Amino acid sequence: MQIRNLVAIMAVSAMALAGCQTTGSSGGSSGPVSASVPKTVSQRSASEQRLGDENHPKIVARYGGVYKNARLTNYVDDLGRRIARVSEQPNAKWTFTVLDTPTVNAFALPGGYVYVTRGLVALAEDEAELAGVIGHEIGHVTAGHSALRQERGTVAGVGLLLGAIGLSVLGVDGGAAQGLLQLGQAAAGGVLANYSRSDELDADNLGIRYLARAGYDPYAQADFLDSLGAASKLDAKIAGRGYNANSVDFFASHPANAPRTRRAIQIAQQNGLAVQVGANRNEKRFLQMVDGIAYGDSEEQGFVRGRTFSHPKLRFTFQAPQGFAITNSANAVTANGPQNARFILDGGKDDGGSLTNYIQRTWVPGIAKETRVGRLGGLQRTRINGLEAARAVMPVEVQGRTFDALLVAVRLNGTIYRMTGLAPRGSRLLPSMEEASRTFRRLSAADAGRLKGKRIDVVTVQRGQTVASLARRMNVDQFPEERFRVLNGLAPNDTLKTGQRVKIIR
Repeated sequence: MQIRNLVAIMAVSAMALAGCQTTGSSGGSSGPVSASVPKTVSQRSASEQRLGDENHPKIVARYGGVYKNARLTNYVDDLGRRIARVSEQPNAKWTFTVLDTPTVNAFALPGGYVYVTRGLVALAEDEAELAGVIGHEIGHVTAGHSALRQERGTVAGVGLLLGAIGLSVLGVDGGAAQGLLQLGQAAAGGVLANYSRSDELDADNLGIRYLARAGYDPYAQADFLDSLGAASKLDAKIAGRGYNANSVDFFASHPANAPRTRRAIQIAQQNGLAVQVGANRNEKRFLQMVDGIAYGDSEEQGFVRGRTFSHPKLRFTFQAPQGFAITNSANAVTANGPQNARFILDGGKDDGGSLTNYIQRTWVPGIAKETRVGRLGGLQRTRINGLEAARAVMPVEVQGRTFDALLVAVRLNGTIYRMTGLAPRGSRLLPSMEEASRTFRRLSAADAGRLKGKRIDVVTVQRGQTVASLARRMNVDQFPEERFRVLNGLAPNDTLKTGQRVKIIR
C-alpha cells in the first residue's frame, strides 16, 4: 500500500487502458485453436499514441511504481525491444516497464506501453518464458486491439466515477463481486478495457510467432502457463479454498492454457513457422538477473504477516479480524472474510478539521450519491492507541441486499486512514471488525527498522542436496517444499542435479 494523490489516480482516462481482461474467458477451458494468421497494423494512430503517453505515469503510480532495480529493468527493456524488432512495428515507440508489485500479471496500454510485474518475473524460469509473456502483450498493440476497445473503456469509466467518491469493487471473486459493495477505497483497479476472447487468442498466436522469429523456443510460453497454474493451485491450498482459474488475475485475463498453447504452436509449425524446440532459453542469464530481486511485499508497500499488516515507511500497523485473509495492493489493504465480509484500509491527504465532520459531511454523502444508505448511527469521536479517531455505522443496500458498514477514520502523520468493515446483515461480523479497527497503531522507529522484505536468492545445487534440504532454507511460513518446486518449475517427482541453479526465498 502506498498513499498517493487519489484524485490524480482516479483521473486516469479509462479509454486509454488496454489490459488483458476478457469477457467470459476461462483459464481452464480448452476451446478451438485458430490456424489463421491474425491481422496486424504496421502504424499506430496519433490518438492511440497520445493516450498511452498521457496515461503511462498514472498507471505506474497505480501499480506501485517502477521497480527500483536498474539491472532488471534494463534487461526487460532490452528483451522487449528484441521481440518488438521482429513484430510489425519494429521502428515504433516502445516502453517496457517492470511494476513494483508481487502480483503475477502483465498488460499493455496503447502506444506501445508493455508492463510486467516483478511477481511475474520471479515466477518465470528462463528468458524465453518471460519473452513469451512480453510477446503476447506486444501482439495486442500490433493487432490494434487498443484502438478497437476504446468504446469499452468509456463504459469502464463509470467504475472510475464510483471509485472517486469512495466506492469500488476491488479484488473480489466473480460471483461475490456482483453483490458486494466495498467502501473507502479509491483505486483504478478493474478499469482496463476488455479484450474479447478472439483478441486474446490472436495475441497468443502473435506472441508465438514473435518468439520463433526472435530465435526463442515458443514452447516456453506454454511452460510458463504450467508454472503459473501450479503457483495458483498452491496459493488456493494455502488459503484453504478450492482452485478456480477464473479467480486468478492472469488466467482471468488471459484465456490461453498450456495445452491449447502447445496445440497452437503445432498448428503454426504445420503452416510454415520455423520452430526451434529448446532454442535460446537463456536460463543462466535470466537467473543472474533475478538473483536478489524482491519477493512478495516490499518496504515501499508494507508487509503482510498472517493477519497483520505493517508499513515501515508510513509507520503504522493493524491486525485484520480473525478468519480474514489480507491482500495488499498499491492503494489499499483488503481483508476478505467469511460470508463475503470485507475489511478495507485506505488513506488520503488530511485537510484538517473534525473527523466526525469528515465522516458525516464528506465520506457518507459520497457513498449516498451512488447507493441507498440508511441512517448514520453511533457517530462519535474516539481515540485509538493514542491517535485521534472517529467512528460510525450505517446500513447500505447493494444489489437488493443490506450490509452493515463500519466507518472508522484515524489521523496519523498528515494522512486520514479509513477503515471500512462491511458485513452482510445478520452475519454478526461487525463487532470483530470494530475490534480490528482498534488494533491500528503507530509503529516505533525500532519496530519499523526490524521489518525486512524477502528476496530471491539463486544458488547452485551441491552434491547430496535435495529438494527437501534446499526447501528447508526457504523463508516461508508454510509449504516450503511445494513453494520451492513452484518457484523452480519442478513437477512433484522431479529431482535436482548437482550444479543446477535454483531459486530460493531468503
